[in-house]
Amino acid sequence: MVVILIGLTIRFFPDDKSGDLNTISPIVTTTQTLETSALQSVGTPIPEQLRLLAICSGIDAVVDEDTCRTRFDKSGETLSLGEPVIFIPSISVSAENLEFSINGDATPILLGNIDAVISDLSVDELHSIRIRFVDAEWSNSINFKVSLQPPGAAHLYGVCADLICAPGQPLVAPLNADKNAYFPLVELVAGLTDPPTQHIWIELMLNSDDSFIGCLNCQAAEAAEVSYDDRKEFGVTGIFYNWDLKNLPSGTYKLQARLRNRLHVGDWSAEFSFEVQRP
Repeated sequence: MVVILIGLTIRFFPDDKSGDLNTISPIVTTTQTLETSALQSVGTPIPEQLRLLAICSGIDAVVDEDTCRTRFDKSGETLSLGEPVIFIPSISVSAENLEFSINGDATPILLGNIDAVISDLSVDELHSIRIRFVDAEWSNSINFKVSLQPPGAAHLYGVCADLICAPGQPLVAPLNADKNAYFPLVELVAGLTDPPTQHIWIELMLNSDDSFIGCLNCQAAEAAEVSYDDRKEFGVTGIFYNWDLKNLPSGTYKLQARLRNRLHVGDWSAEFSFEVQRP
């Protein structure tokens, strides 16, 4: 006998490709229903129609069906523009075997593209989504709208500089760095779709100092006429970053992140601690 997990979906969010020096969302998000595992005899699989149980916005590592449905209901059955979408199917399915359809269109959409497609939908109009195994029958549909919602939580999981990354290692500041040398902090944050959209961006705060707020996906902020004028330019590349390691004294630093769109500002994340050392 083998155990078949019911309602397990694994979602991969690759690296950000925007012009900022940052990496957004190279984490795995797993969504799972509350249904119990079913036992099936080896060699005698029982075909089952794939059903879409729930959808909601967010980046939770694990979220159950009831939590996702509650979140969706509280949002007025609306998905948040620019945030990843969690899909909970009735049975286990790998990413390469899953296809989506929007608004009854028979053209299948792959998992890696569905967030971008949803973020491009018309605001406040009723849409629908369904899923299927590749070349199989389509599931039931779930209706939804999209709009700028109060954003969910951002997740900070690393900070890098000069090819060294925390939390695994302390960041070693350069000794007597040349004024034309650059050692930008690269903040690793999950919370945006891949690629990021023009709907939402990330704000950063170091050591609870709100006199300087950094940002990621700053093009979206600029489109919303929100500026971050104190960011540093990497030479004359037109690429900007938030903090330079060579300017940070030795010590423990605490970084926080939050999501923001033109209408709403999210809550600050839990603190991510990292060490800076000087030789």
